[in-house]
Amino acid sequence: MSMQTAKTKKITLNHLQAKKNHEKIIAITAYDALFAQMFDPLVDVILVGDSLNMSFFNQNDTLSASFEMMLYHTKAVCAGAKTPFIITDMPFGSYKDEKTALKNAIKVYKETQASAIKLEGGKEKAKLVKTLTNEGVIVVGHIGLMPQFVRLDGGYKIKGKNEEQQKSF
Repeated sequence: MSMQTAKTKKITLNHLQAKKNHEKIIAITAYDALFAQMFDPLVDVILVGDSLNMSFFNQNDTLSASFEMMLYHTKAVCAGAKTPFIITDMPFGSYKDEKTALKNAIKVYKETQASAIKLEGGKEKAKLVKTLTNEGVIVVGHIGLMPQFVRLDGGYKIKGKNEEQQKSF
C-alpha cells in the first residue's frame, strides 16, 4: 500500500475484499489515538481489541472489559486514524441475544467511526450475524481460540491442531 493512497482514501470492506487471494492485509491492534495516528499510513486494518483489558488494565482475561470501555477506546482510535478499516471488539455479554447485540452494534456505529464490529463464535452465531448485517452492520467473525470462552475452556488452549477441529471451524 502506498503512503499516498493510505493518506487520501478510506479503506472500505470492498477494498479489503478486493485483496482476497492477491494481496496481504496489514493489520494491528491499537487502543488510543496516538498509536492509531502513528500507524494510520501504514496499515489496512486496526482492531480495537477487548485485549486492552489485559494490556491496559492488567487483568487475566478479556471478560471484564465493558462495552463503555470499548466505546471509549474505539472513539480514540477513530480520532487518530482516518484511513484504516477500524474493527471494534464486542465485549463479553454485549451480544448475548439479538436485541442486545443490535442495540449495542447500532450504538457503536452512531458514537464512533468504526467500520465493523467483531464477535466470537462459529455457526451458532450465524443467525445473529445475519440480523446485524441485514441492518447494515459489518460483522467480523472470530473462531478458534476465543478469549471470551477462556474460563469455560479452562484456559488459553490452541485450537485447530487436528483435522477434525480444523473442519469444525
